[in-house]
Amino acid sequence: MMGLHTAYEILGGKKKTLADILGITPRNVNFKLNADRGISDLDLLLTAKTLEIRGNKMLEHAAKLRAVLAAAQSEKANG
Repeated sequence: MMGLHTAYEILGGKKKTLADILGITPRNVNFKLNADRGISDLDLLLTAKTLEIRGNKMLEHAAKLRAVLAAAQSEKANG
């Protein structure tokens, strides 16, 4: 399934990472990515939840970086 493969790439392209999320072995991740084994609703749910958590962490960090930049620009303007 392309969706699982895309998630695998977003998560760093490491089979061990996806295996840990799904509670399976990296070998079984291969089977799922190659469509040799089925992908369950739980597989998709766990993967989606992990992507959401990581995405939220990235957004939070981006906001912190923007705040630092805004503070630095404000200091320059007020000189």
